[in-house]
Amino acid sequence: MIGISELMYALVRRAASWYDQDFLEPKQERIAAVLLDEIVQAPLEPLHLPMPSEPRLLRIANAILQCPEDSRTLDDWAAWAALSPRTLRRLILAETGLTFAQWRQQARLTHALEMLARGDSVAMIADALGYSSPSSFIAMFRRAFRDSPGRYLATRQEK
Repeated sequence: MIGISELMYALVRRAASWYDQDFLEPKQERIAAVLLDEIVQAPLEPLHLPMPSEPRLLRIANAILQCPEDSRTLDDWAAWAALSPRTLRRLILAETGLTFAQWRQQARLTHALEMLARGDSVAMIADALGYSSPSSFIAMFRRAFRDSPGRYLATRQEK
């Protein structure tokens, strides 16, 4: 996750107003270049895991946090909490701003970062989070943080 500066927010709002075009005008190209510079320079923010307050959602969230390797589907979790899948989708998005899959991914990433900080091996973390192999965990980690778990931790420890 990166921090969003006021300038970056304004640039994104400006770019969002551009209509479907094959090519950017020179002014738009300059704005896009500044936006890219801002993204590159943006500080990394700690991962945030919004917790739901609705009792059935909180029960699901706590169960996932206790056992992040649990691979039950949204439908399975909905049945477990006496919700319809549609209600679970709607409630989790309304309460956390994330889809169920995004929330579970954030929960796993949070857990992974805690385990990395403790010095656990990538293989141990992959197993604890329910990944089929260390390489599948590393691929997910790279998608989220644009770095391998080892390098991510090393750069954080240098700061």
